[in-house]
Amino acid sequence: MKVIFENVTKKFGNFTAVDNLNVKFKDGEFVALLGPSGCGKTTTLLMIAGIYKPSSGKIMFDDKVMNDVLPKNRNIGMCFQSYALYPHMTVFENIAFPLKLKKMSKDEIKKRVMQAANKVEIGHLLDRKPGQLSGGQQQRVSLARALVKEPQIMLLDEPLSNLDARLRINMRAEIKKLQKDLGINMVLVTHDQTEALTMADRIAIMNNGKLQDFDIPEELYENPKNLFIANFIGNPPMNFIDVELVEEEGKYFVKNEVIKLELPESSRERFDFSSCSKQLVLGIRPEDLTITESKCNTLQAEIYVVEPLGRDKLVNVVIGERKYKIIAPPKFNADTGDKVNISLNFAKIHLFDKTSEGSIRRNRV
Repeated sequence: MKVIFENVTKKFGNFTAVDNLNVKFKDGEFVALLGPSGCGKTTTLLMIAGIYKPSSGKIMFDDKVMNDVLPKNRNIGMCFQSYALYPHMTVFENIAFPLKLKKMSKDEIKKRVMQAANKVEIGHLLDRKPGQLSGGQQQRVSLARALVKEPQIMLLDEPLSNLDARLRINMRAEIKKLQKDLGINMVLVTHDQTEALTMADRIAIMNNGKLQDFDIPEELYENPKNLFIANFIGNPPMNFIDVELVEEEGKYFVKNEVIKLELPESSRERFDFSSCSKQLVLGIRPEDLTITESKCNTLQAEIYVVEPLGRDKLVNVVIGERKYKIIAPPKFNADTGDKVNISLNFAKIHLFDKTSEGSIRRNRV
């Protein structure tokens, strides 16, 4: 089922929670609504559910306008951050509850409960009560209760936030596999960019009620449309350096009071220098910086601290008065205060107009 937003705005009094949202979710697609607290992602989810009605615009499921359709008639399932299980009921009774409200027969209820429980691998827990389950098991019960209605759309509101780090990793894979097996639409609300990147087919990234971009995870990571996306996507986050663009003898340089770097000829093909401001922000991810012995077209820095991460090391350096992060191999050794040279992978740099905060990369749709 396609989910379509056409010029959708949602206001609460004078506050605009979602501002002129235009987006289309494909049939059978796993979409993440990603952004910081207050960006409008949960409001968007609740408009899909029918709990909130748009102030203006249309929400459609395929070709049917859903603005005035009640939640119970939308064939959706919902799974929340708080599992919202009834503590006095068994797992079986919790999963069966929405079917009992529909007055289904006992045989049909039993059949559907067993199917839903087996899909999330909790068939052996049906006689237990929520207080006897781990957090991950309770989350599976919540998923099964949503799935038992056989929804066309599953809505997930921060479903993994209450789990410990290791369990979150396992549940990410389980939910993604479940969605692929069932072939239904899933819409995930999260502020965790790792969840969005690993689980979703496409990500709608939002800020201040506005859609910033809607694309596949790889594109958002490799070619962020603006500074907000570049800063929000990636862990460790992208490094940013305020620079001025200058042209000298047919060559382009970016510089500030402590650095001066020559941009390679290929930069003219990647970036539109003709229409941008001369005040730019250079962005580069920690994995695209390398500590080197070369002093040619490099940054001179001082080691601030080294954080071992096992498979690699996170090296914090100081350039001028600002700190930056570099991913280094596990055998890298340095002490605080050591002077180092840092080379950039210029094929991976990003340049943003400091005024508009938009990328100046060419051919950005």
